[in-house]
Order: sequence, then structure tokens, then C-alpha cells
Amino acid sequence: MSQNNFYNSQFVQIIMKYKLHLIIFLSVSAITISILGGFNKVEVAKKITSPKKFGLPDTTFTLLFGGDMMGHQPMIAAAYDDSSKSFYYGHWFQFVAPYINKCDWSCANLEVTLAGEPYTGYPQFSSPDDFAIAIKNAGFDFLVNANNHSQDRGSNGLERTIKILDSLRIPHTGTFLDTVDFEKKYPAMVTVAGCKIAILNYSYGTNGLIVKNPNMVNIIDSLAMIKAIEKAKLAGANLIIPVMHWGAEYQTKENTEQQNTALILANAGVDAIIGMHPHVVEPVKFIQVSNKKSSKDSIPVAYSLGNYISNQRDRYRDGGIMIRLTVARKNNKYTITGVDFLPFWVWKLESANDSLGLKKGYYPITKKMLGQLPKEDSTKAAIFFNDVKSIVTGIQEWNIE
Repeated sequence: MSQNNFYNSQFVQIIMKYKLHLIIFLSVSAITISILGGFNKVEVAKKITSPKKFGLPDTTFTLLFGGDMMGHQPMIAAAYDDSSKSFYYGHWFQFVAPYINKCDWSCANLEVTLAGEPYTGYPQFSSPDDFAIAIKNAGFDFLVNANNHSQDRGSNGLERTIKILDSLRIPHTGTFLDTVDFEKKYPAMVTVAGCKIAILNYSYGTNGLIVKNPNMVNIIDSLAMIKAIEKAKLAGANLIIPVMHWGAEYQTKENTEQQNTALILANAGVDAIIGMHPHVVEPVKFIQVSNKKSSKDSIPVAYSLGNYISNQRDRYRDGGIMIRLTVARKNNKYTITGVDFLPFWVWKLESANDSLGLKKGYYPITKKMLGQLPKEDSTKAAIFFNDVKSIVTGIQEWNIE
């Protein structure tokens, strides 16, 4: 076929007719592929440059626990101010408040009722409401009140104590108005630096006084404690810490019952145990966890923190310790990484001390105050600090210098 005949053929004419359409189609396709490819590159780049967030950043924080807040009759008298005809305790905590407030959260045992007048000391305590106000203003964030004096002034005393603490906005646990109150509020959950902490609280008893329905005081019972621990886990607690009112009064070593109860709690999954009631300091130990399902090998147990403030003046009874727990958050998991203690002695001032500008009262003090005490008081305080050093040997003392 000649060249002219080829260009004049029907086949070539068809090709030439649609040539422009073909060029346009191929160009659009190329542009589309290029654009799509560009989108894919942008999407990949986003995935590389925007890593996922894995929760809260790693950090550490501290929890503090103090012992028995007592209210003996001489303490009530010392708190009374003749000029205002009222009670005031605020100045009593001035030497320990700086250490309380250095911690992120703190808890103590309120071992009196706030039952109103008449105000009474041992054996059935009722302290002025200002006692609780002073404890709060000192820096304590939380109070436990399941103890052998919870029922000292009957149902009215138990209920008024709860209502006063609520009105002062002081979180608390251990006693309850009724079962509805218990189911709603127990276990108590507090949040510190993003960590959900369940605070449990139990007492060995109420000095033989019957807790009348519908009121409740948490009494040490293995099944009830395990049930509460499981409830705390289901509620998402990152840490579980029971505060126990247990042991034998004035004994500087824990007894078998305390040891057995601590093992039950440890194997049920708690992270630390804090003890109250003996009114003297007892050892702080690490006990082994035998539950194979637990991620912990051992947990700290402070068997008794002693008296935080009281009128008891005998050897071993005239002071106490604060326990500080350091908690670390790493990869959104919480672990107690440090345990130390701060000892303090309760300085009783029968009358005002003009040289220090102090009114009469009861002042928990640290070792830093030894040089400012009268000779007799300094000797008693030094004996107490040495006794604590021989009792608490399993952990380091908090360096406050």
C-alpha cells in the first residue's frame, strides 16, 4: 500500500480522530496518579512525625501517714482560750506542718469523736471541732476514724463526727451513717497526681460498745477486707493501702495477730499497710507476698506509728513517727519505690514560753528543736529519738537537714 493510501485509509483516520482524546486521557491519568501518590506520601509522613501518646508522663510523688490524734482532758483544757472563750489548737502543729506540706497527700487517725459538749477525754472522747480544723490547717488531707473510740459517745457522737468532717470538707473513711452510706463511699478513693488510691480502714473493735443500727464501724474481718480489695481493683485503683487499728497497747513489737492479718492483706493485693493503736512506735518491715498472681515480691508494713499528739508522757508513748511513701509512675504503672520515716516528740508546755513566743499546749517537734528545749525536756526527747532508732531499723530516716 502506498504512503498516501495508508493515510487515506479508514483505520488511520479513526486513530487520528481520537488521538487528541487519547492524549488528554493519558495526561489526566498521569496527573491523577501523581496527586494520589502525593496524598499517600503526606499520610505516611503524618504517621511518622506524630507519635501516639501513651498516657500520663513519668513522675514521682509522696504520700504521708501520721498516727493517733488523741484528745485527753488536759489537752482540751490547754486549748481553751480565756480571752475569746473558745478553743484553739492551730499553733500546736507549727513545727511539723512544713514536713506535712512537703508531701503531695497526707493522712492521720482521728481517735476522738466530735460529739459536741460536754468535751471529755479518756475514756470516752469528745473534742472541740477546732481540733479537726487545726489538723486540716496543718496540712492533713484525709482522716481515718475506724478505731476503738469511734463509738465513745454513741450514735449521736458517730453521726455528728461524720457530719462535722463533711462540713469542713475533710475526706474520711472508717465509719458510716448506714449501709447506703457505706456502699456509696467505700472503699474511699483519692486521686494524687493522676493515681487512684483506695484507702481502707478497719479497727479491732470499739471497746465493747455496741454500734447500733443503722451506723457502721469497719471491724477487722478477713472476708470483708478481701471483698473491699476486690471492689477497689474493679473500681480501677492503682494502689490499695489499708490503715489498720490493731495490736496490743504499749508493746513496741508487733504481735502474731498483726502479722497474720498483714499477710492476708498482702496476699489479697494491697500495696502497703499502715498501723495505728498501740500508742507506741512499732517496727516497719517488708513482708513477702506469696500470692503467685501478685506482681509484688514484698510490701512495706508500718505496724504502729505511735501517738501523733496526746497527753501520754511515759517513755515510748510521748511521740511517734510519720511514714513517707514515694510512688513512681512509669509507663502508666504505679509502684512504691521508697519508704522512710520522720520521728517527732510531743513537747508539752504547761505555760507560755516567752523566749520562743509559744502559748501553752502540745507541740510535736523534730530533732531540729532539741537545742531549744529546757534541759529536762531535751533529755526526755533524746531518749525517745534513741528508742525509735532502735525500733525502726528496716528503713531510712527522712533527712530533713
